[in-house]
Amino acid sequence: MTDSDSLWLVVPAGQQASGAWVDDTLKQRAAEQGMSGRVPLAADFPRQRVEVVRGPNAAERVQELFLRRGWTDGLPVVAPTIARVKAALRFTSRGPAEVLGEVEPLKGLATTERAAANAVMAGCRPEYLPVVLAAVECLLDPAFNLRGVQTTDENVTPLLVVNGPVARLLAINGGFGALGPGWQANATIGRAIRLVMNNIGGGWPGAVSFAGLGQPGRYTLCLAENEAQSPWAPLHVEAGMAADQSAVTLTRAESVINVTGGLREIASVMGSAASGFGILWSGRPTVLIAPAVAADCARRGLGKDEVRRFLWEQGRWRRADWEKSWLTERILANRRWPDWVEAEASRGDIPATRTPDDIVLVVAGGDIPIPQNAYCPSWGFPPARITREIRLPADWTQLLADASEDAEALVAR
Repeated sequence: MTDSDSLWLVVPAGQQASGAWVDDTLKQRAAEQGMSGRVPLAADFPRQRVEVVRGPNAAERVQELFLRRGWTDGLPVVAPTIARVKAALRFTSRGPAEVLGEVEPLKGLATTERAAANAVMAGCRPEYLPVVLAAVECLLDPAFNLRGVQTTDENVTPLLVVNGPVARLLAINGGFGALGPGWQANATIGRAIRLVMNNIGGGWPGAVSFAGLGQPGRYTLCLAENEAQSPWAPLHVEAGMAADQSAVTLTRAESVINVTGGLREIASVMGSAASGFGILWSGRPTVLIAPAVAADCARRGLGKDEVRRFLWEQGRWRRADWEKSWLTERILANRRWPDWVEAEASRGDIPATRTPDDIVLVVAGGDIPIPQNAYCPSWGFPPARITREIRLPADWTQLLADASEDAEALVAR
């Protein structure tokens, strides 16, 4: 770059309906927590839609500015230039100023353009934007309780599952290595949601978000369902959509616990303290079930309902362990567990969920002889499994073809 080079950037920070910027509150919260040294430029930016960064090494300067302002997740970002944001906005029929809703807890307005800016920063290709917008809609549903997710001291994070033709067209991986690394769509779509939560909603760790340890899934936790190798109806069809529609489903995940084996092994993990907070709040945990395990279940005549019933009946926390657990002794010392938990405990051990239907089953991963499943215990209230259709513009097919040609042209240069 030369001295005359400049980058025209869409500001990714949240602005409330009143016009106030969430960064002003965040600067104060960071100071209260002794974090000013980590974000020395908090709230130090032009109060306008577009910022211009000029001079030599403008791209490197953007990286430092955004890091010191608290606008990143700690990793380098792609500069949200006006051109890049406009390229993303071509993939939606929504207007740039359309407001999807307020992002808790600081109630920054999630406009289409601001969501697109954060998607660009996350490394999303322009064609990923419809998926990001649908995921933001899920995030903003009151049933997701984003305020709780953002401010709790638990390590909960959104888990995104993509279904339908869009997953295939955008190469969102549901097979080998679906949880990464190596898959641009999975990595960047999930990361875009985190940046929306951070920059528009104000979910800064240590200032607003007090998760005691955090988890790698807080960078990104996004995958497709492996519909091609699933013997059952996919997740979005369970939610009432047509198979040829595309959708995003959002749940909450405290962690991703690898479980090698079959249903009994999955149940053994579910029936442990790992499910404690999910039981406390009557949550909806997600089970990522390997294709080989799903196929074996189908051969034995087990559908999703039967699998959920098995996991619910067999995946139980021993009452003796529940009675002397930290949750019982410390958190609930002066109040009761939910009525259904008390009722189950009066009869014996406690299931991981209130009913079998509260277990979210997703077929994912590679079809290998030693099957790798995962259990994602839930947290928070109300119980959440939220699905939204991915809205595509009328000229989606042509836009996608053009994007592919542009990518090929870049490689050929």
